[in-house]
Amino acid sequence: MLTRAQQEEIVAEASRAPSVHNVQPARWRFDGDEVSLLEDRSRRLPAGDPSGRDTAASLGAAFEGMRIALSTRGLSLSEPQHTAPAPSERIALVCTARLNGAAATDPLAPFVERRRAWRGKFVPADGATATALTALAAARDDVIIGTSVDDVHAAARLNDSCSWEFLSDSAYQAELYEWMRFTPDDPRWNRDGLTAECLAMSPVERAAAKVFFRPATFQVLRLIGLGKPLVAEGGVARTASAVVVLHRPEKEAPFESGRAFYRLWLELTSIGVVACPMSSIADSARGASDVRVRWGVPRGNRVMNVLRVGRAPSEPPRSARLPVEELLSS
Repeated sequence: MLTRAQQEEIVAEASRAPSVHNVQPARWRFDGDEVSLLEDRSRRLPAGDPSGRDTAASLGAAFEGMRIALSTRGLSLSEPQHTAPAPSERIALVCTARLNGAAATDPLAPFVERRRAWRGKFVPADGATATALTALAAARDDVIIGTSVDDVHAAARLNDSCSWEFLSDSAYQAELYEWMRFTPDDPRWNRDGLTAECLAMSPVERAAAKVFFRPATFQVLRLIGLGKPLVAEGGVARTASAVVVLHRPEKEAPFESGRAFYRLWLELTSIGVVACPMSSIADSARGASDVRVRWGVPRGNRVMNVLRVGRAPSEPPRSARLPVEELLSS
């Protein structure tokens, strides 16, 4: 049986898994050899994720993070047994799994702490990076990698177009603004959300975004035609070395797709590249259709996510996480 101190260490490692807007919906409970994953439903995104698909994928990534963390202690975790929570529950049970012994350390475990999102400009990659990306794509049947300049530029254009598709919705934009953290003075800076530091904003950009991205102001800018250029990131996206398309079976549960997504990101980390998800492309029916055609996504599979990848000029900042005592039930 794990001690409370051990549980806290493991949960802290599992919490490094990515989540949509860094909302961190996963909560944990240990009861003997049973591990329960729960969802804090107060952290859902009604405007940005009305179907709950992205939240479910985030929970799947968290489960995979827990499995990896346990493996470093010689423990394995059974496949999850899902449950149907009551609609009225704020902290709702998602699934349970059983602890077992004699497990080998997951080969991706060393890269959990090194995984970073990078939203700034990339620096040119060497030939070894291109070779490693090609090998990664060859080893998986759910990944397509485009390394040509045309591929990268096409993804950059599509990302701006699809992002604007969502940001032109006032409810979506206001919700995103609530999850942005512009200065360390914000009491939520070290807890969750998207910090200006992780968004690779300069001091001038932080100050401007705090004012101009404010919902009331942004809607005025949108109406006079200045909103779209304000949020465009094509110039940054075009510096990527490659575009990575993750496609998964259409009938696969988002929870399982989230597990695959996290493992892919760790694999990218293992070959020395950083990534930035361009989730709006996959979330847009038009964007996903364009990706399917351009990169030849197999029939029967859906576009789960699209990432731009490359080398960062320096180590990207570490994203915020909630205190472990808030993630672990007593």
